[in-house]
Amino acid sequence: MTLQSQIKAVLALIWFDGVLPIRRSPFNVVNFVVSPLTILFFIYLFAGPDKARFAISGGLTAVIVGSCIILETEAAFIRLVVRLQDMFVSSPLSPISYVLGLSIALLLNGLAGIVLFSVLLAVSGGVSPIGALDIALACIMTWASVSSLGFVLSSFARDMRDLWVYAPLFTVLLSFLPPIFYPITLIPEQFRFVAYLAPTTYPAQIIQMAAKLIPFSASSFLFDFAGGAIYVLILVLFAAKQARWRQR
Repeated sequence: MTLQSQIKAVLALIWFDGVLPIRRSPFNVVNFVVSPLTILFFIYLFAGPDKARFAISGGLTAVIVGSCIILETEAAFIRLVVRLQDMFVSSPLSPISYVLGLSIALLLNGLAGIVLFSVLLAVSGGVSPIGALDIALACIMTWASVSSLGFVLSSFARDMRDLWVYAPLFTVLLSFLPPIFYPITLIPEQFRFVAYLAPTTYPAQIIQMAAKLIPFSASSFLFDFAGGAIYVLILVLFAAKQARWRQR
């Protein structure tokens, strides 16, 4: 299958699993915005506008995590329930193209929230053109790592009921417990290593530096970029190795 054909297949998956569901039920996109907006509201109410900027940067990460982690249930549903994956397996479509199409399709669910929080972050001030590129890079790293993790989780499912609990659990573990809505300096130094176990901590720190919420330093940026890139590489390779492309 040529590269052009693979691209067409990815676009078909995006249309089938991303665009069409949103056209049928546009309010699905609201699900991924409600929780971050609620946190933003309460932080603004009780901590003031300055601290609310942390909630805006955190909301951007949370929307991406929420819309990407559901790949675990979507991929399992396609494989176990409707069994469409059997059709994809019998086609020349590569596993990489399949995962890429699904991950972009599901990201469309969070597109409205991504645009909303990006605009709020820009309007709140402090984001330079270079900072905007850093934020875009951090968003891509978050999307790649969380989508890969979601697909890996789906590959181990034997029954859809196995996955019902994981999406909300991982959303909390990746979006709300790590220093996404707050600076990492609030965590005692001896316990900060726990925060760095979450792959979302690194891109979140990049966003906070780009938005001038925390002081920028070249060493911190390189550390967060390297940590996020390593997580992306590990999760993508693990997904490629462990994902059950052919039903056994």
